[in-house]
Amino acid sequence: MSRKSTLIVAILAISVLLFVFISTPIANININAATTGHTDTTITRTLSPMLPSPGSTFEVTLNITGLRIGGIVETIPDGFAFVSTTHPSNQTHVSGQKVVFVVLNETSIRYEVRAPSRGSGTFSGTWYDAMSEKEGDIESTHVSVRMAEASPTPTSAPAPPVSGFEAVYALAGLLVVAVAVLHRSVRR
Repeated sequence: MSRKSTLIVAILAISVLLFVFISTPIANININAATTGHTDTTITRTLSPMLPSPGSTFEVTLNITGLRIGGIVETIPDGFAFVSTTHPSNQTHVSGQKVVFVVLNETSIRYEVRAPSRGSGTFSGTWYDAMSEKEGDIESTHVSVRMAEASPTPTSAPAPPVSGFEAVYALAGLLVVAVAVLHRSVRR
């Protein structure tokens, strides 16, 4: 993962965490679970079905082990479209083919994707563990759209835009700059 991608994931994770901490009662967040010990981080992706029909919606599941507080950035193949997720909306951000999830003690994340009328692509992803400051790649998953039968191809509607994150990102950016400045001044 490039340094720029790591920085982007870290900033997004911190900004959404900041938003979650501001908007969620602290009693609902189990910080102790994150500090009781670190295990290896493993994230696997499964598609259901593995061979979607043209224009159909299918489910992507991320199974998470060892990641208590952090972030996941999923890259959806070109031509495929993010539809929805069961993950909290204040912990999810969609931008083009990228979907960012803030992870707070989750063991799985599910989201839906709409297949194009034909084609194939590869899902890829990265993760960042805010507690251990480690990062890694999620193994890529190839998907192909089933060959269409002699029936009309449904048209796909564009995914609805996710709004409201601009202010959070601005605040998170300021927070990251402030932390960096404080961190540098403490070292001197």
